[in-house]
Amino acid sequence: MTFRTRRTTAVPALALALTVALSGCGTVVDAVLGDSPEAAQRDEPGGEITASAEADVFSLQVGDCLNYLAESEEATEFAALPTVPCAEQHDAEIYAETTLTQEQHESDLALAADAEAETPTHADQFCYDAFAGFVGTSYEESTLDYTYLSPTPESWAQGDDVVQCLVVHLEGGLTGSMRDSAL
Repeated sequence: MTFRTRRTTAVPALALALTVALSGCGTVVDAVLGDSPEAAQRDEPGGEITASAEADVFSLQVGDCLNYLAESEEATEFAALPTVPCAEQHDAEIYAETTLTQEQHESDLALAADAEAETPTHADQFCYDAFAGFVGTSYEESTLDYTYLSPTPESWAQGDDVVQCLVVHLEGGLTGSMRDSAL
């Protein structure tokens, strides 16, 4: 199998975010900003998002829709991301998640730091493997991209061990889920 990490030519800033994307560092960012973000607004605990909001990244779940691209142009570390109900226009959706072991996390950090590494990180490989099952077509045949949110060393020390995969429509403006869209 030929492995392509992600389409990054269309959005150069996304490439940097993809290389060092992370799901937290909330306590570090909170210390700088002085406040902590709210949890995503849901119809019930664990339900669908009901209102647009800047949601704490630790409250994000598989199936949540986001407007990620504008945020990723300016930052590679997030305490919050703009969530929206999936019926509203968005450019990203969380489609899978996995828990990293200590060994996988350390390996991913080493691979991310090595600009010449051709081996995908555990997080990247997991998201690549889950892509077709969610979108309904292979990554190579799709017009969609993917990225992931993964722990930083600081958030890892706080117990953050989850990688969340985001399917991304580089042009934005989608409504509804990207599940089985075959885009």
